[in-house]
Order: sequence, then C-alpha cells, then structure tokens
Amino acid sequence: MWSLFILHKDVTLCVMNGKNGGAMRLISLPVIVAVLLAPAVFAKPLVTSSEETFQSVCLEYSETPERLIEICGKALEASGASATQLLEMKESLAWAHQSLGNDTEARRLFEDMYASAPESALALNGLGWLDFMASDYAQSAVWFEKAMSTAPEAQTLAGLGSSLYRAGALPLSEAAAYLDAALAISPDYLWAQREKAWLYLEEGQDAEAQIAFEAVLAADPDDSNANYGMAYVLSESNDWEAALSYVNRALQADPKYGSALSRRSLILLYLDRPAQALRDGEALVASWPDDSDGYVRMARAQQALGRAGDALESLQTAVERVGYESYLNYWHASMLFDDGQMQAAFAMLEPVFAQGEDHYFEHELRVQILLSEDRLEDARAALDQSLVLYPEEEFLIFYDALTLIGEKKFAAAEARFDEAAAAGLPDDELAYFLGQLVGAAQYVQAIQMRVRYSEMRDDSDS
Repeated sequence: MWSLFILHKDVTLCVMNGKNGGAMRLISLPVIVAVLLAPAVFAKPLVTSSEETFQSVCLEYSETPERLIEICGKALEASGASATQLLEMKESLAWAHQSLGNDTEARRLFEDMYASAPESALALNGLGWLDFMASDYAQSAVWFEKAMSTAPEAQTLAGLGSSLYRAGALPLSEAAAYLDAALAISPDYLWAQREKAWLYLEEGQDAEAQIAFEAVLAADPDDSNANYGMAYVLSESNDWEAALSYVNRALQADPKYGSALSRRSLILLYLDRPAQALRDGEALVASWPDDSDGYVRMARAQQALGRAGDALESLQTAVERVGYESYLNYWHASMLFDDGQMQAAFAMLEPVFAQGEDHYFEHELRVQILLSEDRLEDARAALDQSLVLYPEEEFLIFYDALTLIGEKKFAAAEARFDEAAAAGLPDDELAYFLGQLVGAAQYVQAIQMRVRYSEMRDDSDS
C-alpha cells in the first residue's frame, strides 16, 4: 500500500529562537509526500514492457507524479480490475495529485473512495493525512479513529496519536505511547520516530528529542528531516559548529529543504559567517518569494555585514510582498529601532499587539523603544503588562530598574537590578545602570553599588 511509502517531510514548529533567533516563528507546515524516485522523462512510453499494464504500473507507485496521473487515469478507464484494486489505483492517483500540490483533487478522490467504500482504510487514512497536512488535527483524528476500527496499521496509530496531541486532546506521554506502538508494529516506520522527536521539542524536552532523532539517524544517516532536527536541537543550545554539520547533511539529501536553509542561515550568522548566511537567505527568497522568512534571514545577514540600509530595504520588500505578519513586523521593528527610527519601529510593533500575536520579544522591544524616547509613563504601563506575562525575564526586570530610576525610586531600582543580575543579566549591563544613576545625580549610590559588585565578583573568583 502507498501508506508504506509516506514520509513526514516537515512539521509545524512554533519556534521561540530565544537569545539565538529572536521572535516566535512558525517555521513551516506539515507536508506528507509520496516517495517518487523515477526521473521525469516525458518522452518515455507510459508502459515500457509487454509484461506491464497501466493497472500494474499504477499499483507499483514507482513513477513520477506527472506520469502516474496519466497512467492511473488510463488504468481507471480500463476494465478487469477488482474493487480493491480500483481503490488502490485511486489512492495512487490521489497521492500523485497531492505531491504536485493539487490538494483539492486529491481530496475529491479520497472522498470518492470513502463514498464507495466507507470501511476502506486507504480512504480513511488518506483523508486523515490530508486534514493533518491542513493542520485540522481534530478532524484528522476522527478519520484515523475510524481507520483504526478497520485496520490498526502503524501509520494509523501514529497519525491518531499525533493528531490527538496536536488537537490538545492527549498529553505528550500518551501520544508518545501511540507512536511507540506504531514502531512496535513497524520498526522501520521512521516517521513515527521523527514525529516523537518533534513533539518532545514542542514540550521543551530537547534531550529526549535528540535521542529520538539519533535513533532515526542510526537507521538512516541521510534522513534529511532527522538531520535538520538535530541541527535545530544543537543550535538551540548554542552548539553552532555541530549544528552546522547536521544541517549541511540535511541539505545534501534535499537541497531545496526550506526549513534547513533557514536554519543554516541562522547558524552561519552566529558562526560569524554573514556572507554565507546571506546566500542562504537569498536562496530562500528565490525559491519562496512570498514567504517572509527568507527576507528576514537576508536582512539579518546584511545588517551583520554593515549594510543596514540594504537590510531595511529587504524587509520593506517583504512587507510589500507578504503584507502583515507578526514575525516580519517584529524584525522590521527591531532593525528600525537599531537604526534610530523609534517612531517607525513602534508603529511596526503596534499591529502585532493589536492582533494578539505578541510574545516576549515584542514586549521587550516595545519597552526598549519607550525608554529610548523617555516616554516614562508609557514605559511603566507597558512594563507592568509585560511583567505579568514574563515575571522572571532578566531584561524586563532590568528595564523595570531603569524605569524606577526615572521615577526617582532609587533604592527600589537598585533592588530590582539585583534581581535582574540574579536572574542572569549579563555583567556588562551594570555599567549602563550605574551611568543612569550618575545621570540622576545619585553619585554615592552608584559608587557604593560599584564597590559592592566588585567585591561580589572577587568573592566568586576566589
């Protein structure tokens, strides 16, 4: 059955890059694709052997999607196939259409199969995967549950467990049990192992995700999705060199792997190789000109190369091409802020908050802008809102301390700075804070605080 050849090409990852990458980013949607390895040689006869028929070639699933659409169409017009074979040929035709992006026709075919054979696992699983790809996880779970009553296959178990988890109907521990059961049925079903890794990542369990990705690579070292997954995990822990080797392997297996190209651009940026990062960003834009991610990768690399004007131009092009998108607006606002264009930066952030798509980095940037413009009352209101959502973030606590200086609450400001330092604020922020105290004529407090922190460092070094 075609289901044995279904691969999980990508997953939806709502990625908070943290101090590495910036704003929350929906990297990509799940795509289920057929493994179609034969080259597209359109001059080749549809049936090349006297031992083959349109029906047999259609059922083999080894041709390109373009050829399969023509072959299976002719096979379905012929006579002699059984009811089961007709379903199998329609399934082949449906996945051929889906692999070319013809989702509407693929769905029509699967629905036709379901109408004629409501108990068909091929139809039920096909509809389940189409809804899974469309991120309609509640509906995909319905189809997979129906398929389970007909044929409890590995792909059905895996699809059901993942769908229920992604629909919020199942905790990770139970979803992982479904995926493990699928692997017990079919140990070579690597989609289930990869999916388990991605679900661990969504829960912040990076160590478990790495183990799961490593299990996939032990079975198939060239698995592009698992290599990308390893690159993602390692880059999130700042192991940039190791991450680069994995993402390079992912791209060797699949040079058009968009998520891997994007991740490599980020990795190269943090390895201080912005010219190479720029090339990957440009490749993303060339292949996906209506996706903002490539423009952001380009702009970040251009900024690192000292080409802030080009970076802003790239982001403006993205705005004109893509329109509003929270990820794009954040980075545009951030670079406008870096360029000293405070009002434009603030205006770029406002729609993100209006749409309710704000995350930590938007809050941090908003406070930075307001403090830079000496809008103390607005900064206080924004901080109070942000600290309710992110009470332990060291930079928000630091900005709170700076705001308290502006409010002339100097003792409280020093106490809040101590909290920020304890939460992990970089040591070099002390000099800026002391400068603000001096600017507020709190000379004695600034000197005493400098001495206190010097003694604390001496104690920690001894």
